[in-house]
Amino acid sequence: MAKHKKILNIAAGKFKPIDLVSPYLLLNIDTMYYEPTEKPGDAEYTLQTWKNPDDCFIYCKEDAFRFMENTIINNFDLITIYRFLEHVSFTQVEYFIYLLSTVTQPGAKVDVIVPNYKILAEKILNDDDPLDENFAAKNILLTTELLNEPSCPHASIWTPSRARYFFELEKRFKITSILSAYVFDGRDIYLRFIAERV
Repeated sequence: MAKHKKILNIAAGKFKPIDLVSPYLLLNIDTMYYEPTEKPGDAEYTLQTWKNPDDCFIYCKEDAFRFMENTIINNFDLITIYRFLEHVSFTQVEYFIYLLSTVTQPGAKVDVIVPNYKILAEKILNDDDPLDENFAAKNILLTTELLNEPSCPHASIWTPSRARYFFELEKRFKITSILSAYVFDGRDIYLRFIAERV
């Protein structure tokens, strides 16, 4: 992956972007941080003034929609979205992608990892035998990746063709890479794709 400077890691939790290349300023946005290192306004100031050749990590407790709606930063080189896009309601997917376009310039990349519902559907059709000794583990995987917890449900469906459709719909992005069977966090049911800002 190419060298990046300013990286927005949406709903980051503890995950760092894959293939980081120094130097970079990494802004991790998540609503679940107990002790963020900076508030949104302070993070924005750091992003505007960062010139240090050393890597910089910022942890900011903020909603991704709210941050992108309010920030004046429009030049992130890379946005990483790992295991979050499926939580964006299908009615808000197009708006979310629009917001991604407002914080990037042409050539910026968006790196996405989401459950591949095509793989999950195949698992339901082929592995749905309650008498199988591995049924409990398979059921946990399927239920978690299809529905998740009621407090944090999965709200949109992603497949390679849906990724291409939604990201290229408004012609703000083009898909440059799709891995339809990607292993992440010990599970082999993910889709990873890269969208480039045009």
